[in-house]
Amino acid sequence: MLQRKPLSLAIGLALSQPAIAATELKPVTVSADLRNASTQEIAASVSVTEEPEILDQGAEHIEDILLKTPNVNISGESSRARHIQIRGIGERSEYTGSPNSSIGFAIDDIDFSGIGMTGNLFDTKQVEILRGPQSTRYGASALGGLINIQTNDPQAERESSVEATVGQDSLRQVGIMTTGAFSKDDKAPQYRIAIQKTQDDGFRHNATLGKSDTNGHDELNARAKFRFFPDDDTQADLTLMHANLDNGYDAWSLDNTLTTLSDEPGKDTQRSSAAAFKLKSKANPNFLIESTTAIANSDMLYSYDGDWVYPGYHTTGDNTYFFANEKERQTLTQDLRFVSTPKSRIFNQTTNWLIGFYGSKLDENNHTTDNYGTNLISDYTLNKMATYGQLDIDFQKGWTLSPSLRIEKQSMTYSDNNNENYSPDDVLWGGGLSLSKQIDNHSQAYASISRGYKAGGFNTGLAPTESNLIQFESETLMNYEIGHKASLSNNQLKTNISLFYMDRQNPQFDGYTYVGTNYVFYKENFDSATNYGLEASIDWTPKPNYKIFAALGLLQTDIKGTSKSGVLTEISDRDQAHAPSYQYTLGAQYRGNQGIFLRVDTQGMDSFYFSNSHPEKSSAYAIYNARVGYEGNDWEVYLWGKNLTDERYATRGFHFANEPTYSIEETYIKLGDPRQFGITARAFF
Repeated sequence: MLQRKPLSLAIGLALSQPAIAATELKPVTVSADLRNASTQEIAASVSVTEEPEILDQGAEHIEDILLKTPNVNISGESSRARHIQIRGIGERSEYTGSPNSSIGFAIDDIDFSGIGMTGNLFDTKQVEILRGPQSTRYGASALGGLINIQTNDPQAERESSVEATVGQDSLRQVGIMTTGAFSKDDKAPQYRIAIQKTQDDGFRHNATLGKSDTNGHDELNARAKFRFFPDDDTQADLTLMHANLDNGYDAWSLDNTLTTLSDEPGKDTQRSSAAAFKLKSKANPNFLIESTTAIANSDMLYSYDGDWVYPGYHTTGDNTYFFANEKERQTLTQDLRFVSTPKSRIFNQTTNWLIGFYGSKLDENNHTTDNYGTNLISDYTLNKMATYGQLDIDFQKGWTLSPSLRIEKQSMTYSDNNNENYSPDDVLWGGGLSLSKQIDNHSQAYASISRGYKAGGFNTGLAPTESNLIQFESETLMNYEIGHKASLSNNQLKTNISLFYMDRQNPQFDGYTYVGTNYVFYKENFDSATNYGLEASIDWTPKPNYKIFAALGLLQTDIKGTSKSGVLTEISDRDQAHAPSYQYTLGAQYRGNQGIFLRVDTQGMDSFYFSNSHPEKSSAYAIYNARVGYEGNDWEVYLWGKNLTDERYATRGFHFANEPTYSIEETYIKLGDPRQFGITARAFF
């Protein structure tokens, strides 16, 4: 008999069990945690979306998950989401040659922080979003949080699947997956190969060129994973990944519509080839060894027509402007971790321990040009060395105290063809202290204090009169959090709630200035900032076949300081940019015994400031989605609709003058995707 994995087989097994088992919500392991704890055990605010839920949502890319997650926002300044904000913290753009990400982003232990366009979700096991500083685990790159994608691992049982999607906007997508073992031996190497191709037109019509694909996507994502068993105590995993995103970038118009007038549409491309080798050994009875080595090479082009129109559009003259940035980034990381076993627990067998060592090197070369004379070539190198550790102390029945610490040394070098040279060094530290109480077999409460950090750095391309802006200081963040997690009613009801308060010192924010006729973006330190709020979620299966789910994020932010750019200088008692005061998701799902599938959901977000340098804001919005399908023994098909009410909403905004006299300032927004219908089909064999 043909096998169906992973979704349909799971459905069939669930429906063959008694009613309680059919609706049981089992704990999920968070691989981004140092000890691979379950979501119910980890003392942090975590959202995990597993493969069945990814498929039920119809999520194809990480951006489909992010805006449905409490207190997570994205900046739509690229063809795919790569600038992410968690609890109001995170970059909204990047123009310089010195990357300085606030949100960590990893795929199968490969670091893509700041370039998360590669976050394709085909054949993905789960998406983990950890909110708040993850300094012990990920260091300076995770001041605001961490996004971790784990794709499906190889398995011994041979299985394959194919899926295809067609939809409005000329959407065409096909993916294929196959997995199994190279022989019938129990210790035979296993493999898994997944390939997906996606094309669409990008929801824009360029009236100047008479084209509808200048903002389109053309993406290939391929992955091969192999698992080896050298001996009974060792497991080795090799991941190979290639992503080729050849996307257009023609998203802006003077009248804030989906019709563009540019004569030189831009590009937003990323070609990444990466590999990771992970070794786990339990040969020593006193500790487990985990070693992860990862390497990635990414070539990117980000370009755009800056005036958004064609020559002759303005009767008073032309301000033709075209920007292009070519970027090449190489990363090499090594993480070595020793984890205690039950035999090696310390302090009278009350305490688990863990110690790790981390090293990385990032090289980035940039070439930036425009037709105003810019021709900047820069080279940037960042070396990191870190050691970290954690204790988990069970000092009373049900009580666990977990202190952790990370010390990290960073060394940067930068040079360019304008004779700018910088080489700052810094030693940073962070960590945390959490106290958790296992109230009973079904619920846990926790309180934690954690310290995050982000390195200081330098700004380039400034005028000589702005030498005071060249350097900015490191930022530190203290996060105070309490939470409660429960699985109730025979695991049919799962709830999570957390309250947090974040105190930021020397917070880093984006600014801009003019050098000649060009914008120059930079980072600056404000005096202080606070971010506080609530995150809550509920998953409930009141009856077999039915599921109700909801999530809520509440966020209040405040910044104080003096900005050196824009129309706002003295800033106080003002929300931070891209930090909406509320976000929510609400939905229901039905999966019938006869194969019928129904799902409806809505997601909403409050208005938010586009920038810290001007007072313009987005509008609050709500989006409605629906899916209806039929699931057979070895196949399934779904009709789906996104943004059913065709809501017009902003994912990015600017306020500036973009006409020849540079005297009339307007607010311009990047619109999210309009309504779209499509069909997805899968077959398992």
